[in-house]
Amino acid sequence: MTRHPMAQKALLILALAAAPQTGHADSTHTNPATPEGHAPITVMGDHMHKAGEFMVSARHMSMRMKGNIKGTNELSDAQVLAEPNQHGAPMTLRVVPQKMDMEMTMLGAMYAPSDAVTLLAMVMQIDNEMVLQSYQGMMGETPCASPFLSKSTGTGDTIIGALFRGGETANGQWHSGLALSLPTGAVDKTGRPMVPMGCAPAAMDKRLPYPMQLGSGSYELKPSLTYNGDWRGWRVGGQANATLRLDDNDENYRLGDKFELQGWAMKNLTPYASASVRLDASHQGKLDGQDIHITLPVPTAQSRSSGGTYANLAIGINLVGQSGVLRDHRLALELVWPVHQDVRGVQMQRQETLTLGWQRAF
Repeated sequence: MTRHPMAQKALLILALAAAPQTGHADSTHTNPATPEGHAPITVMGDHMHKAGEFMVSARHMSMRMKGNIKGTNELSDAQVLAEPNQHGAPMTLRVVPQKMDMEMTMLGAMYAPSDAVTLLAMVMQIDNEMVLQSYQGMMGETPCASPFLSKSTGTGDTIIGALFRGGETANGQWHSGLALSLPTGAVDKTGRPMVPMGCAPAAMDKRLPYPMQLGSGSYELKPSLTYNGDWRGWRVGGQANATLRLDDNDENYRLGDKFELQGWAMKNLTPYASASVRLDASHQGKLDGQDIHITLPVPTAQSRSSGGTYANLAIGINLVGQSGVLRDHRLALELVWPVHQDVRGVQMQRQETLTLGWQRAF
């Protein structure tokens, strides 16, 4: 079986990180950060800070999709072409997504004005690239000579919020969070698709389908509740969070609300490295409304094809410098595999997601 390129890179980094290294912590200063002190790098808002402490972070996430599913069933191109087109003519879909790559770079900052509150902010840059196959004419299964490429790039939505210290348990502590997502990501990106009639580029730019837009266009409330503790030599944690869309966007639709549960366990490998395993499950509601400018005969342009239930399994590694110029710099990686997808309508099938991140508190 051919291994996914992201999986190969992740396994190489994990192998190098787990290899023995020389050196020791500088014992003349306060103890350095521990490798299990933070949750896996994909988890947001997992920890708080002491009064006066800052933290800056950078994450890069690469997500891959390939092929199409309906419910839990994989679909061939021919099966996708048999689906009705909600926009009218042609009567059925004529363009089939083949694969999609999404790259997201997230820059974050946290500051604690007191031990009880930690403020946070995050901005992001998104790059989407989708390969699609058009099929000739108004019906039939004759493909155009070659697939075409669709791209969108720019700033995503901006998140601001705060974490609030909660209580203590026998082996850990919990905190709550509340954030607001600001609609700084564009929802009117356009491109030049290959149209089925004549298998030629469209005469003018068309509004790109929903997954190719850079933001939700809506103000969103993001509450969360997080626990961190110790259990039989493991550092464990869990989080419940939600994304609640507060309004329709300027294009007269809103994405579905999202609810997520996740839990993780981390184990120290060395004084500077820990490994993690994480499981998450989420549900996203259907898109409400419709952008009247998104009318292409492709599954991603059908408002009915939105929302679903998902579960993922992830493994990761945290590395933290113990001395010298690398002291307290944290480098972390997490590789995520989908283990369950049950989607509404026809959607692209999720593949692996790789997140690499850096954090530094001071």
